[in-house]
Order: sequence, then structure tokens, then C-alpha cells
Amino acid sequence: MVVQKGGLANPPTEKGSVYLFAGLTPAGDDMAQSGMYSLTQYIRAAGVRADVYNPAEWQRAADNFLAQPRHTETQVAVAGYSMGGNAATRFTERLRAAGVPVQTLLVFEAYNPTPVPCNVRRAIDMYGSDGLFTLSSRLQPGKSFTGRLETVDWSKLHKDGRHDHLGVSKEPAALEYVKHALISGSRVRTQPPSPSEAACLAGAPSSGTEPASPPRTKHTSGSTT
Repeated sequence: MVVQKGGLANPPTEKGSVYLFAGLTPAGDDMAQSGMYSLTQYIRAAGVRADVYNPAEWQRAADNFLAQPRHTETQVAVAGYSMGGNAATRFTERLRAAGVPVQTLLVFEAYNPTPVPCNVRRAIDMYGSDGLFTLSSRLQPGKSFTGRLETVDWSKLHKDGRHDHLGVSKEPAALEYVKHALISGSRVRTQPPSPSEAACLAGAPSSGTEPASPPRTKHTSGSTT
């Protein structure tokens, strides 16, 4: 787990938990100046538990969550930047295997994300088309995913901000957008269950052996609701 020295105290899980996955981080770097670390502090300040992990530690993050006594009752939201986008999608798949729904999965400038599993209620793929360079690829639904899948072009949403792969991770307006997508006030933002969620959490395979309703897709440059 990323060392978070000097940060705000982490609230308990009664109002939900947010799991964040950073981009590639050099060994020994505690990321205290990174955008993802800043995001944990913004979310904690709102009264919601938030933890950030290096992308290679997604399994450890999932194990930590699942080890909590009341994890089945905890609302969880997930976000990943760059290589953390791959980690975030893998994390949600691990929770699917444990029968846990994910309220929101958000990836921004995600590098090689895996398909969105069927336990995710709302997925947001955030990227910047006008950046000088990008390493991201578009988020794709898994075969049994029937939740909401939104594509957000940050370049169109916030034209005056930083849109390149490195800059967006520290863009204050982008971090505020991510925070607002994940939490509402002092709680994890809740979403309505998807049509396939009951079967998904009952043990239906994530790859899908039966036809499923298509995901609800949306391309947006508007605000999070």
C-alpha cells in the first residue's frame, strides 16, 4: 500500500470506501505530491474512507477490502489513472468473484483496462482527446455487463484544463470531477442495480454464457449526476 505520511485521518467505512489506483510509481515513492494522493485527501475531508495503491497491488487492495468484517454491507467506488486503470478493472473483477457490487468504476487515461465486469453499476471512461499524447485505450464492457457505461472526453468538458496523459492527473478540475463521480456529499455515491446484477452476484460467470441486455452507453461532456 502507498505510504500516506502526514495525510488526513481515514474515516471508518460506514459511509463507504473508495479505492484509488495510481499510475506507475517508482519504488519507494510515497506519491505525496501526486494527483491520486491529493484525491484521497479530498475524499477523506468529505468524511469518506479513501485509500490509494500502486497498480501492482490491486490484489492486495481487494484482499484488504474483503477482509473487513462488514465488506458485503460497504458501498465501494473505484478509480484508476493510467496503469491504475488496468488495476482498477482487475480489482472490480476480484470483487465480482466475491459477490460484491461496485457503485462506480472510473478510469481516466487508462492504460490497457480489462473489460468491465457485471458487478459494476456505473462505469466512466475519462480521457483527453486534445492532449499532446495519450497512452489510454477505451474502456469496454464485459459480455455480461448491463450497467451504465459513459465516455467522457475531458478535452471537451474542460477546454482550459490540462488534457495530456501526465497533466490530467494533477488538474484540479479533473480531480474534482472524479471526486464528484465517486462520492455524493459525505457518502459513496450509490447507483441503481443493473439488470444483470442479481444473476452476476449469484455466481454467473463474468464472461457470460447467456445473452445479456446491452450496456447503457453514453458519450458526454456534461456534469456528473
